[in-house]
Formats: sequence, structure tokens, C-alpha cells
Amino acid sequence: MAPKVFSGAFNNSGQICCAVKRCFVHEDIFDEFKDELVRCAEKATFGDGFEVGVEYGPLNNKMQLDKVSALVEDARAQGCEVLCGGGRREGSRGFFYEPTIVSNIKEGVRLFDEEQFGPVMPITPYKSDEEAVARANDSEYGLGGSVWTSDFATGNALASKLLAGTVWVNQHTDLTEAPFGGFKQSGLGREFGSFNVASFTEVQTLSLAKQDV
Repeated sequence: MAPKVFSGAFNNSGQICCAVKRCFVHEDIFDEFKDELVRCAEKATFGDGFEVGVEYGPLNNKMQLDKVSALVEDARAQGCEVLCGGGRREGSRGFFYEPTIVSNIKEGVRLFDEEQFGPVMPITPYKSDEEAVARANDSEYGLGGSVWTSDFATGNALASKLLAGTVWVNQHTDLTEAPFGGFKQSGLGREFGSFNVASFTEVQTLSLAKQDV
């Protein structure tokens, strides 16, 4: 499961609007899952996308690289633990940032609250499903989310409680032609399907007085 979560966060070096931005892991498996994510990051191949075997490329521009760097440094300054990565990739052409996993982090830290849009994932433990849902929904954003579980019924029930335009169960960023769009500050309207067409229309209400017959 950890490799799939890692992929959902780090595909395109995290530069996907609905990528995993933060990860809540049950406290019973937190240490094991954290170690698995670190192994995924250490095995990931970053570099020139034209080279054979490269999986992940650079950030789009220097401004974004500086933003990602600032978010990680702010987290480090607030006592968060950088488990791997945590810096620019030296000696490489392009705006590369090392794949980074950050632990010991919570609400109030910029990396946890904001959208990093880069190869960095903060992870934090939780005790109960109710806590996880409440904390996940405590955000001004709501484009996409996912639930990962061995119990499909539980996953489906929790997914319906997340305030996001698209919620996956045991997968992430798998897009179809189903309506796609966000809640809250993640946008208005939907792409695809009849909902997409509706956003280009205007609704008119006609109210006619009854006439005596």
C-alpha cells in the first residue's frame, strides 16, 4: 500500500492538482508505514526525463523550487522531523528537489496547512477514524482525497464523509470521465459530463401570475 500512496503524492514530482498533499496514518501502523514511505523515497529515481529509468523530473521553475524549500525549512525550524531528502539536489541541471518525507508535524505548520505542489509529503498519526476525517476536512481546500483500507465497506463509508470533489478508495489520482472539480477554495464547477455543460448555461426562472378564468 505504501508504494501506491507514495505514487499518489510524488507522481510528476508532486505537481498534480489532486496529488496527495498530506497523509494521515493510524498510530498502530504509523512507524511501519513511515519506514516504508522512506524506502520508497530512497529508491525513487529523479533526473532528466529523457534518460532511461528516470521516474521523476524537476520542478517547473525556480519560484516553485524556492517555495518548496521554504516550506520544508519552516517545518524543520518548528521541530518537525525530516526523515529523508529535505534539500535541493546539488550538481544537477534543472530545479530538482529531493523526495522528502516529513514527520512529527501537525496543524499550524505551513507545510501541513498549505499546498506544497512538490516532491514533499508530511505524514502524521491519528487515533480514530473520526479524528482522521475531522482533521482531513479541516482545510480550506477540497479537490481530492483518498482512503486506504483492507475493509472496503469502511473505506466507502469514510470516503463519503470527506469534503472533496473526488475521493478515491485504495487508489489516488486515477481519473475517468466522471465529473471532476473541487469543494471550498479548490474551485467552482466541474469538468466532464453534463455537469461540465451546465457550467456554461444560465438558469432562468419564469413566474407568471394566475389569471381568473
